[in-house]
Amino acid sequence: MKFGIIGCGKMGGAILTGVTDKIFAKNDITVYDTFEGTVKSLQDKGFSIADSYKTLIEKSDVVLLSIKPQELKNVLTELKNYIDSGKMIISICAGVPMSLIETYLGNIAISRIMPNTCASINMASSTVCFNRMCGDAQKQLVLDIFNCIGTAVVIDERQMDDTIPLNGSFTAYAYYYVKAFIDSSVKRGIDSEIAKQLVVQSTIGSMNMILKSGKSIDTLIEEVCSKGGTTLAGLQEFYDNDFAGIVDKCATACAERSKELGKLNK
Repeated sequence: MKFGIIGCGKMGGAILTGVTDKIFAKNDITVYDTFEGTVKSLQDKGFSIADSYKTLIEKSDVVLLSIKPQELKNVLTELKNYIDSGKMIISICAGVPMSLIETYLGNIAISRIMPNTCASINMASSTVCFNRMCGDAQKQLVLDIFNCIGTAVVIDERQMDDTIPLNGSFTAYAYYYVKAFIDSSVKRGIDSEIAKQLVVQSTIGSMNMILKSGKSIDTLIEEVCSKGGTTLAGLQEFYDNDFAGIVDKCATACAERSKELGKLNK
């Protein structure tokens, strides 16, 4: 199986690193990119660089589209001249439905993915969907690729916009939340590095408790709280200021914006 990548920026590069020698041998991977610095770096690492879309398609069974959504139509216009129904397309272009790709490329196996930036440390959370042309082996290959850079979950494409707040955009929300606790601690005289170490480790530990304890999140909250204690005093501020409502507004705004961008790409 030969793997091609169109666009090898941060996300494409993370995927390339994740799959090399785990799913694809280096000599089975071909990359096309227009940025000279990226091309030089990949050549220095021993990767094959295609000089055109035609060359990349000829050398690939599966092609990853890792480009900006606004570039996609021009790329698809080129690809339709060379691609055939035996190939598979994997798209990580945000807000682009598989139906748009089908409009250009016809009846071809397509998978649409929304990973997140944690792919750079192999801890991405990716949502995955497939069109009707994808066979079981192709579906498994896609899952293998994205499980190499974290965890992949299969969803219906209709859920893609509504899950973006949970993975595609969530990292920024998590960073903001952690930063707010650090900044608050610094105001009370805690060294910023100590505050960062404590809150980051507490976040990692808490998330692992959710994954590994077998307990519900509500139960885990209750176990930390004691009547009249410090934790409950802090939580009460969340309750009184409708923190859950703020989160709901944040997630809804994120999902709605994704839907708006999707309309622009149709």
